[in-house]
Amino acid sequence: MKRFIFIILLLLVSAECIKAQDVSFSQVYSSPLYLSPSFSGFTSGGRVIMNYRDQWPNLPNTFRSFAFSYDQYVGRLNSGLGLLVLHDDQGGGQLITQNVGVVYAYELAITSDIFVRPGLQFKYAGQRIDPSKMLDVDVDGNKFPWLHPDFPVDQYHKLDASASLMVYSDLFWLGATVDHLVKNDVGFTDIETRIPIKITGFGGGKWQYIEGGRGRSPQSVSLAFMYRRQQSFQQLDLGAYWNVEPLEVGLWYRGIPGFSTGGLSNNDAVIFSLGVNIANFHIAYSYDLTLSDLAGYSGGSNEFSLIWRFSTRDAIAPNRGAVPCGEPSWGLGETTKYRTKKRSFF
Repeated sequence: MKRFIFIILLLLVSAECIKAQDVSFSQVYSSPLYLSPSFSGFTSGGRVIMNYRDQWPNLPNTFRSFAFSYDQYVGRLNSGLGLLVLHDDQGGGQLITQNVGVVYAYELAITSDIFVRPGLQFKYAGQRIDPSKMLDVDVDGNKFPWLHPDFPVDQYHKLDASASLMVYSDLFWLGATVDHLVKNDVGFTDIETRIPIKITGFGGGKWQYIEGGRGRSPQSVSLAFMYRRQQSFQQLDLGAYWNVEPLEVGLWYRGIPGFSTGGLSNNDAVIFSLGVNIANFHIAYSYDLTLSDLAGYSGGSNEFSLIWRFSTRDAIAPNRGAVPCGEPSWGLGETTKYRTKKRSFF
């Protein structure tokens, strides 16, 4: 069984036709610009976010991903501007993906309670493959001396783009993102290879059952989902957050019960997350408990995120309505002469 898992992982890296999917972070709304360009500037002031994911740590040379983003709301333009950097390491340096993108979103008030945010991202995307690092020893120490193929091209750099649209109000949010809009040849062999278009749908709703004030912390529950499709690959995440200042507890399920691809059931993981707000910082950790056939071998997945909000008290922004998930360390919907409503999921 271990050798079978090892060979499958190897084929994901060295196949001539790219069949692997894009990075997927379990803390969906702690990597908002990666989820959708529409989240650019979805805060007052500035925001810096860092995400790190270590997938299947018990297996050799699997997947490690890092994302960094900065975004800012510009009130006079009703716009959000951002920068997103992604680094993904598959196979311990065998296949490296690095993207740098600029992100833009524009905010429209449809009514006093409903808002629309179209968004765009343009990115400089690159991949490189290192045949010398391809696995030649399995988990039992057996060597595979034949695993050193030659590639006519060992790296590429291309331009890519994505577009999104999100609608939200006090009670709900709903959006979609279409990625890989530019068709490029990204193969490492003489066979033309294209990254399939990725379509992501997301949304949810929030119920704040205790209002904050007079020394009492607000409490709320949010239900959310994210659906991704890329070629024949599908993924559905269903989750809930319980938020009581300063803590945020999340529980998600990843899978599509009753659905299978290539004879493999789509029953991936249960995800537990815990976040805490400390002044202008939001720190969170999540663990993916594997439910698939890799359970007992993979070690699950670990993910960390850090969000730093700054210049929020002095930011001058119009009252743009409430958001589905509040910013608990500042208080949802607080409007005074000196401070407007905050514009962030977390």
